[in-house]
Amino acid sequence: MKQKTIARSFSLSGIGLHSGKPTSIKVNTAPENHGIVFIQEGKKVPARIESVRETRRGTFLEGIAVTEHFLAAASGLGIDNLMVEVKGEELPALDGSALPYVEALAQAGRLEQNAEKHFISLAETIELHAGDASLSVSPGDGLEIKFMVEFPVIGVQRMTFSLSDAAFKREIAPARTLGFMEEYEKLKKQGLALGASLENALVIGQDGYLNAPRFPDEVVRHKILDLLGDLALLGRPLKASITAVKSGHQLNIALVRRLLENDRT
Repeated sequence: MKQKTIARSFSLSGIGLHSGKPTSIKVNTAPENHGIVFIQEGKKVPARIESVRETRRGTFLEGIAVTEHFLAAASGLGIDNLMVEVKGEELPALDGSALPYVEALAQAGRLEQNAEKHFISLAETIELHAGDASLSVSPGDGLEIKFMVEFPVIGVQRMTFSLSDAAFKREIAPARTLGFMEEYEKLKKQGLALGASLENALVIGQDGYLNAPRFPDEVVRHKILDLLGDLALLGRPLKASITAVKSGHQLNIALVRRLLENDRT
């Protein structure tokens, strides 16, 4: 299977989910074996695990917040090599999902390159635990994710997802980030969620959703989206079967580190 980039550049703009400030990106083609690299004020920030600085309410790479939705979009479409110019403190929130990124990447066209993809494959099962959250990763032929979440008000949601371009765009990309209304003021005092709204997040109140979900199980779908975005920090596509229970960015990033430590391919 060959590596891919995009055929032509494109730009997107909006506000940052946490900063609430205007932000924009210009996404450009990149040569084979380049990977995805963000460029902020002339500084290159590779979308790799060594760039991670924070996992609180998103995955922050150096000075760039909330990268996981864009990275999930690129990964979900099998795009390996991109240069992404960033103006602002984070990537645009857009509608809170990966769908606008998917649509823009698809419209830009995917360009097959000469180099082969270099997959990460497992020889044995890896398990990680943090409180009642866990991740178990076993050898697989493609990428399959079984995910379970449990939250107040919404209860338990489960989903099994097998990665393909079409399935990602249809089943995962439209799922929006979520937030609880009772946490909103606390997050604002921490300098977070300043750009969050009913237009770019699925908001949950004491009695249920404050805006209509796109799927009955939109929360677990977005958690799969986040995991795919964090797995993109491997720098190479993964072949594995993953079982996730209540996992978030911190445990996802710990898994990426473990996978790289055990990689022998």
